[in-house]
Amino acid sequence: MKLIDRYLIKELLTPFLSGILAFTIILLGSTVLFDLIGTAVKYNIPFMTVLFIIILKLPYVIGIAIPMSILFATITVFGRLANDLEILALRSTGISIARLLIPVFFVGLFISLTSLWFSEVLIPTSSTTAKNLLLNYKNTNKPNIQSNINVTEYKNNLPYRIINIAEKNGLEFKNITIAEYEKGNLERLIRSKTGQWIDGGGWVFFNGIMHIFQTDNHSKISVIKFKKEFINININPINLGNRKKSTEEMNQKELKEKIDFLSKTGKDPIKLIMDLHMKNAIAFSSLIYCFLGAAMGLKPHRSSSAMGIGLSLIIIFAYIILMAIGSGLGLSKTLPPIIAAWFPNIIIGTASIILVKKLASN
Repeated sequence: MKLIDRYLIKELLTPFLSGILAFTIILLGSTVLFDLIGTAVKYNIPFMTVLFIIILKLPYVIGIAIPMSILFATITVFGRLANDLEILALRSTGISIARLLIPVFFVGLFISLTSLWFSEVLIPTSSTTAKNLLLNYKNTNKPNIQSNINVTEYKNNLPYRIINIAEKNGLEFKNITIAEYEKGNLERLIRSKTGQWIDGGGWVFFNGIMHIFQTDNHSKISVIKFKKEFINININPINLGNRKKSTEEMNQKELKEKIDFLSKTGKDPIKLIMDLHMKNAIAFSSLIYCFLGAAMGLKPHRSSSAMGIGLSLIIIFAYIILMAIGSGLGLSKTLPPIIAAWFPNIIIGTASIILVKKLASN
């Protein structure tokens, strides 16, 4: 690593960490604390539990603060370097704008991968724990048993399996009825007193009866009583009747499983597909912000921390508007979900490249 690279990375570090601290405090106060304090008072949640929930919510808040902080850091640092004529001095020695942006690229890539790790590992785990802690106080007097759960699986837009569970407790069921169809005709009817999900996939039923209908003659019915029967149903009971996890609480693997579950049960998973792609797009917005921040900082203007924060907030606001537009285009299926999710990055990334080229040619 050359001296200029180490110098730029060192210069970016302090405002980046300062930005994370400042934006985290602002976001924590405006998003988490406001709702949490009201909930804590209403349900009489102990102070230490509230403090623990705040700590658990920190990864989510820091995940939002990271892109804002790197944008602030690049605008501030490159603005100061330009105003102090350090950029001019470097360019006079033959160092191009493109060369100056190489360490910025690697910093942005590292931060984007860190953001992706946050959204895949830290945020889902901590957010789920925080949500469950809150629900423990909200649902203290409520039983953990769900009843009368109905699920329909589809194939070629036709129902091929209808499941009714009279009672579900965790991964165990009572009084299950399953009707399986072939091309719209009832093929098999299964009733079982108890059942459970097994690791690796599939359901096992106990003490039941199975009716098999002949496809060519429904008056012929085979009746089979069983003590134990395995049926390859690839629906995890975790998705049945339990509280719905938010996107914040799911990693990409869980999102894909949920998308698959919705597709099998005939529901449109477009919202979750958009959320899946937006996780990656938002994580890699830090890389885009690095180039945009550097380009904005290199433009002639009086640089200060206040101006850096102001420009950062304006750009973040523009990004949110573009994200809303992209989301609308994706949900309406005007654009493919992956393009719609990356729409803000494409627009801002293109603008950054144009701006950098313009500055490099001057």
